[in-house]
Amino acid sequence: MELNFVTTLIKHDVNHNVKQCFKSKKPFISRKEEVMAIKSKFPTKIPLIVERYHKERNLPTLDKTKFLVPEDITMSQFLVIIRNRIKIKPNQALYLIINNRSMLSMSLTMAQAYEHYGDEDGFLYITYASQEVFGYQDDMTGPSQEVQAIRHRFPNKIPLYVERYAREKEVPALGRTKFLVPQELTMSQFLYIIRTKMKLRESQALYLLVNDKVLVSHSMTMAQAYEQFRGDDGFLHITYAAQQVFG
Repeated sequence: MELNFVTTLIKHDVNHNVKQCFKSKKPFISRKEEVMAIKSKFPTKIPLIVERYHKERNLPTLDKTKFLVPEDITMSQFLVIIRNRIKIKPNQALYLIINNRSMLSMSLTMAQAYEHYGDEDGFLYITYASQEVFGYQDDMTGPSQEVQAIRHRFPNKIPLYVERYAREKEVPALGRTKFLVPQELTMSQFLYIIRTKMKLRESQALYLLVNDKVLVSHSMTMAQAYEQFRGDDGFLHITYAAQQVFG
C-alpha cells in the first residue's frame, strides 16, 4: 500500500521517550479541542497518535506521530504502512498495541477500533513494538508459537489447516495440510483451488466444512472465517468432503 493512503499531520520528535510522549506534552483540553477541529473538517477520518513503545530498542522511531486515516482502513493495512514507513525487514516482527493489548483481529477497521478504544480526548492511541511487551493476552487457548510467528510475519495472510474428512473415500487426499492464503480470498475461491489441486471432474461435488458445519456462504472471506471460527491452536481448520457429511 502506498504511504500517501494516509494523511500525515505533524512530524514526530525522533528523540521522544516515555517522559515526552504526546499526552505529556499537551494538556487534555488542548488535545480535545484539536480533535474537534479535525473531526469537523474530516468527519470520515480517524485521528491517530502512533508512538514507539518507550522500552523498544530494535525498531526505529517513526518520523510522524499524528495520522489521519480513512475509517475503513484495517489494522493489517495500517500495519503494512508502519512497516514500510520504518523500513524494517520482512522477517522482523511488529506488533500494534491498543489499550495495552496486541491486536487480536487484524481485520478490525479503524472505525471499529476507534469506537471501542478511542481515548477521552478523541484520539486513538496506537503503540508499536517488536515484542509482546504489554502483557499481551489472547482469546485463544494456548495458541501455537508457529501461528504467532506466521501472523506477525505475514499479517495479511490466514493460516489454514486443511484435512480430508476421516470417512471420505471419493476424493483424494491433499499432498499437504497447511496453507497460508490472502485474507481477502473467499471460500469459493479456495474451493476452486482445492478442486484444481485434486484435479476433480467438474461433475464431482466437493464441500468445505468449518467447525463441523458446511459453510452457508461461500462469499465469506478467509479473514471473516478466521475471526469467527479459528481454532484454539490459531489455525483455521477446514475439512473437505464429497458429501454434506456434517449436516
